[in-house]
Amino acid sequence: MHDQIFTYVLLAGLAIGLLWAAFTDLRSRTIGNRLNIAIAAGAPLFWWATGLDLWPGVAMQFGLAAATFAVCCLFFALRQMGGGDVKLLTALALWFPPTNFVVLVIIMAMAGWVLTLAMGMWGVAHSRVVGGKPVRDTVLLGAFTLVAANFASAVLGGPKLAIPSAIIEPLAANGATSILVALVPVAILAFVTLASIKIIRRHDQQPRIPYGLAIAVAGLWVAGGGFVTQISEAGIG
Repeated sequence: MHDQIFTYVLLAGLAIGLLWAAFTDLRSRTIGNRLNIAIAAGAPLFWWATGLDLWPGVAMQFGLAAATFAVCCLFFALRQMGGGDVKLLTALALWFPPTNFVVLVIIMAMAGWVLTLAMGMWGVAHSRVVGGKPVRDTVLLGAFTLVAANFASAVLGGPKLAIPSAIIEPLAANGATSILVALVPVAILAFVTLASIKIIRRHDQQPRIPYGLAIAVAGLWVAGGGFVTQISEAGIG
């Protein structure tokens, strides 16, 4: 019981740390080293509270963190991630087992995608035009952001707009046609992404994406699931 309470406290502490990371990234586009170190330092306590074995459990967490750091450093070199984002995601890799961490990365990617489009729309709306029409481009990016948000919500099991089954079912009855139907969302998402990048790049206001917000949202989502699981196992509620 004491270990379970301690686990709740650690998850609550992680949630506070992630909220603070999101706030500081929104405010100054930075995530402090002390915060990232504090989050990483909480992981061994979490291992102990949840009874994680040294082998292969703890070793696997270190391996996952090392792999995450290596991949994120590549994105940092390509200027697709900030240094604080790299450290925060690496710290979170110490907390969650591989399956949960994959879920975290998927949620982070979805949230980051929608956030990028939304910030791009804001930048276009406030830009001095280099090419194109700002009102038209803002409306287009707004529509693309809604498409991205709908897809992200669908992936995460939330509310979504869908094509009526009366249209889908006859098409799905044909094997070849069903494959084409399945590829339609992929084609739409590819078009939305490429078109959005093209629109954003022809304006002078290039947004600085607070990607720490997307990481924090994903971390809170997965940590929240862990918190609910702990309560369920304890028979509370």
